[in-house]
Amino acid sequence: MNILVVGAGVVGEALAEQLSQEGHRVALVDRDRAKVARLQEKLDVLAVCGEAGMPSVLERAGVKQAQMVIAVTNSDEVNIVVGMLSGRLQVQHCIVRVRNREYTDDGSLLSLSDLGIDQVINPEPVMVEALEHMVAIPGSSDFAKLAGGQVLMLGFDIAAGSPLAGRSLAELRELSSLDAFLVLYLHRGDQVIVPRGHDRIEAGDNVHLLVSADTLHFVAPLVHATPKRVKRILVAGASRVAEDFARRVSGHVENVFLLVSDSQQAEEVAGKMPGVTVLEGEATDLDLLNEAGLEQCDLFCALSDSEQQNMMSALLAKRHSRTATAVLVNQPEYVPVMDSLGVDIVLNPRLVTVGEILMHVRRGHVHSVTRLAESRAELIEFEVAAGSPITERALKDVAFPRNALLGAVVREDVMEIPRGTTQVRAGDIAVVFAMPEAIPAIEKLFAHRQRW
Repeated sequence: MNILVVGAGVVGEALAEQLSQEGHRVALVDRDRAKVARLQEKLDVLAVCGEAGMPSVLERAGVKQAQMVIAVTNSDEVNIVVGMLSGRLQVQHCIVRVRNREYTDDGSLLSLSDLGIDQVINPEPVMVEALEHMVAIPGSSDFAKLAGGQVLMLGFDIAAGSPLAGRSLAELRELSSLDAFLVLYLHRGDQVIVPRGHDRIEAGDNVHLLVSADTLHFVAPLVHATPKRVKRILVAGASRVAEDFARRVSGHVENVFLLVSDSQQAEEVAGKMPGVTVLEGEATDLDLLNEAGLEQCDLFCALSDSEQQNMMSALLAKRHSRTATAVLVNQPEYVPVMDSLGVDIVLNPRLVTVGEILMHVRRGHVHSVTRLAESRAELIEFEVAAGSPITERALKDVAFPRNALLGAVVREDVMEIPRGTTQVRAGDIAVVFAMPEAIPAIEKLFAHRQRW
């Protein structure tokens, strides 16, 4: 496929690198000459320097030959212009990142679909929903919703007193209640383990599970013997993410505090959110954090637009209290660093954006793609197509690639953990965990086979 990526920031570079490695013909546009020169040397792509919103620049990058245009510059307006131009040229697929909801909310004066933009990506609502669910699931550090909410991916840090600590996967399978529960992978130090029956879960591991939504009430006590309900949250930052999160959790958390540095903005926010206590001050001011009752909080969330301030305030809260911490960082490389420093929840909008875009690139009937930071893996949700190779025999007879795992099958609204005798059928929803090197083989298994 000919793919034009507009914007060579963290997301654009990551997409260009991955898509070119997967065999797509990729062109990349950015106005930063030094960055373009570096990427031309580093990646097997056509890198073009110029203003992305200029038709002449897009033409030099091959927009007329592209089957897909992905606009992920830091400017919503530039992305929209690129989408408009691509629509006028009848590019088959046009995906743009737009973070300002004035452009996308119902009733907006501007209809992006009328401009030829068929897919709009905004990671912020996805992150807010994920963080809200992590508040509702005590002890969870990661969350993703699949198969229309019937299957959940959950991450947990395993404490020494956890009922899972010291158990092997074989021992877990002996518990009959775990039919809708699967350990996807373990993150242990710098090591990522796709566990087998003899592998044991150890205290200190970060464990990612696939869980049926119907059995969620059973899973949390299994991971944490005495799960603690979140009653008091301190949110630092006046970003859209911070405000949306504070507003959403104020309906079911007893005390929500929002820390805003600007006095005028603090007054405006307080008028919009009657259920939230708004405080004025800097999130890196320890005296202010103590006055806000940091020690009595169950969760501290650093969600400002400043990555550096988020990291500093989260580490400060971690150092001077026993509260759980959540931090918003833009650079994917910071995710494992924050994990290693003991931050409980790390949100990364770039990973969410890349996953949303890859959903439209993957072969087969793909409903969602979730990027997993620690493992570089993807959690791919397929709708199984009639005539695809995966449907032709039982799983034990399928040449399933190494470093991949069929984690769950949803059939008639019921989640099943597949076994060797399971035969996947057309119309099933299949959730697959796959490392990068296994993805091409997985796509072939789930794609419709052409017969001549």
